[in-house]
Amino acid sequence: MRIDPSKLHSIGRSSVGGVHSEGISRARPAQQVGASAGVGSTDRLAFSRRAEEIKAARAALAEAPEVRAERVAELKAQVEAGTYRVDPDRVAERILNPRN
Repeated sequence: MRIDPSKLHSIGRSSVGGVHSEGISRARPAQQVGASAGVGSTDRLAFSRRAEEIKAARAALAEAPEVRAERVAELKAQVEAGTYRVDPDRVAERILNPRN
């Protein structure tokens, strides 16, 4: 991304740096601000359905084992015994219609 300085609007200098040391010392901690906001507060945070799905998928992925040891051992035994066979129709189907 490039920023074109000619398209930037000037920012009022009066609003920049408007916090003074006395203002900081009088500020309430965040916990007090949230507690005093009460029921009438208009600030809300809502996640989209897609964000919730991604969160659930990440949680499920974190719980799943990285390698299915039983399946790996089974396939390894088949390869070593010479009985492992690839089903080309199934491979083609999975390429054309991957699982979501």
